[in-house]
Amino acid sequence: MFYRETPIKAVRKARRCTGCRKTIAVGEEALNCVGNSGDGFWSGTYHKDCREAEVALNDLHDIRYPDEWNNLADDMPWEDWPWLIENFPAVAERMGITAERHDEIAEQHRVRWFARTPATPKETDHG
Repeated sequence: MFYRETPIKAVRKARRCTGCRKTIAVGEEALNCVGNSGDGFWSGTYHKDCREAEVALNDLHDIRYPDEWNNLADDMPWEDWPWLIENFPAVAERMGITAERHDEIAEQHRVRWFARTPATPKETDHG
């Protein structure tokens, strides 16, 4: 198993960030990452702060192995959005993650949860 990061001072052609899935524009700094694990070879290019956020997210959940790794754009649970907004605001903004959107999703989950929970029987008035 190996892993290597190579900084890119300025990309020569636009690339898609493996972390946020947004474009890394020509001239922007980036980070090229390659690795090999039991699942095979992989590579990706990241905005530097997206890679920092992805590593920090996995540290937050104590994930150390490639086959368990959470990709920033694909695997980050909405419950972690406030953490991302607080610690990596530029990444959150790039991904369109806002506190308002988090609150909307939290409300949707709350409504779905209560819709599935059986109602408690109402007491009848025997008056």
